[in-house]
Amino acid sequence: MKTLISNIDVTSVNGQYRFYQYNDGNPLPQIELFKIENNKEVMMKNVLGEVKKLNEEFLFKIDFHPKNRKHPLNTREFSDKFIKSYQEI
Repeated sequence: MKTLISNIDVTSVNGQYRFYQYNDGNPLPQIELFKIENNKEVMMKNVLGEVKKLNEEFLFKIDFHPKNRKHPLNTREFSDKFIKSYQEI
């Protein structure tokens, strides 16, 4: 069972996005991403791709594939870093 931790609204040049973070027993929160269109939430199927675009737009320079790691960040890690960076501005 998952429990809602928080939701974060992000205003982008491409529109309004809403992140939902859930606790599902994993150390990192589960992420669901929606784009707000005509006051309706439309679920984004490619969360990682959208977060990469937002990362570039906001110039956070979060490194998706850090040199000190064998594998790139997963969707939860990358989204969590983006959300923390966004909340700091």
